Amino acid sequence: MSNVVVMRNLKIQNLTKEPKVFYGLQNKYDRIVSVLGGSVQVGRVINSDIDLIEITRKGLPKSVVATVSNILGISMEKMSNLIHVSHRTIQRKNDNELLNVYSTEQILEIAEVISRGIEVLGSIENFSHWVNSEIRVLNYKKPLDYLDTSFGTKLIKDILGRIEQGVYS
Repeated sequence: MSNVVVMRNLKIQNLTKEPKVFYGLQNKYDRIVSVLGGSVQVGRVINSDIDLIEITRKGLPKSVVATVSNILGISMEKMSNLIHVSHRTIQRKNDNELLNVYSTEQILEIAEVISRGIEVLGSIENFSHWVNSEIRVLNYKKPLDYLDTSFGTKLIKDILGRIEQGVYS
């Protein structure tokens, strides 16, 4: 493994410890991997949508569930609901056990929303506050409550795009 790849992996895995690392990442795949805890946790580097499909089919380790729930500022029970797995099932899995296709896909979509939200809102803290706030465009519901479906994640990404463009949301 080259020194560049090793340095890249070290930078990516430090998002939750050093958020400023996130802001230097230039492509969406690096930002998604960073949100998930780094390429070591994900099990590989992601460079394209094809890689995302392959990871979805293989499954992500259970450990990413805790990483994403920490970023969102929610309990593991709430996170379990977002990925449609019982909380008890998540508790029984060890950190390296792989999630099924559907849970993996939902986590990847949530990671993409987090990545986009940090990019648009400027920090993990701003995104976490926003995603847990009741907003007008969602009839005063929380964006977090829409992250359990692909249609919901798309809606939240659309709202973030409108915010980025300065459209009242």
